Amino acid sequence: MSPQAILPIPSKDYPETIDPRGVLHELETVEKKLLASEKAADYIAPLDSLKKLQDLENEKDFMTAFYAAIAAASISTAGLGTFSIGLLGILLAWRPLVRIQKISRLTKLIQEILEEFEDQGVETLPLVKVQGVQPVDLFIRFPGKEFLLFAIRSFGEATIVYNESKQTLYYKRGPKGTNKWKPDPLMELSEQAYWLKKNRRDLFGSSKGVRKPMPKVLVVWEKTQLQQHEDHLYTTVGGQKFLFLPREGGACYVIHHNEVVDFIRAYLMERQFLVTS
Repeated sequence: MSPQAILPIPSKDYPETIDPRGVLHELETVEKKLLASEKAADYIAPLDSLKKLQDLENEKDFMTAFYAAIAAASISTAGLGTFSIGLLGILLAWRPLVRIQKISRLTKLIQEILEEFEDQGVETLPLVKVQGVQPVDLFIRFPGKEFLLFAIRSFGEATIVYNESKQTLYYKRGPKGTNKWKPDPLMELSEQAYWLKKNRRDLFGSSKGVRKPMPKVLVVWEKTQLQQHEDHLYTTVGGQKFLFLPREGGACYVIHHNEVVDFIRAYLMERQFLVTS
């Protein structure tokens, strides 16, 4: 018999308490199902066109039913279904490899965040559906109405460069020069933050919560690296320096995956200092 799940203590700051361990378990389950179904698809022998079409229809029906079952599940103590709805939307729309990579990265990142901040009451909500743009990769909140918004991106073995005069991110691989990052992840982050504060006030607990700052953070993943930029593009948060890009539409931090825990810790320290000073 499996041990009974321990739900988080209901929050006094928010009307719905998100269960981050429930979120993590659901992500891990989805990742295993995707790996199993899509790995098996690699070994399908060549078939005639009509049979291929039928197989695709069957696969679509199976995946639709599977994701619908996920969407029907609840991961909060009071029925908050935001995660499941967002998950259903993106998994049916994205290519198989993108689906697996996204779920895998979110699972790893949430595990790392919980290991460091679970005792501080952190709540993690991935894949929040946003009208008109990509879903939010990860929304994080702490007791006391502290919020952070993360986007996770990777360009493989590439280096990310910010052109200050154009307020645009570029990526470069080898000697081929630089290419403009499209779609602009910083613009997407700004649009996501604006939409959430306007349309998902339940996530912030109150109108006071909506007015609180929420840093927008672009996380580059694994082999993708950040070029060293000029000193004035770095800001000090909690005694540590991070790349901070002021731009029209809203400033954003850009950090590497291995800086995420340090950034969250530094940000909470900075906020605590500002509140008590």
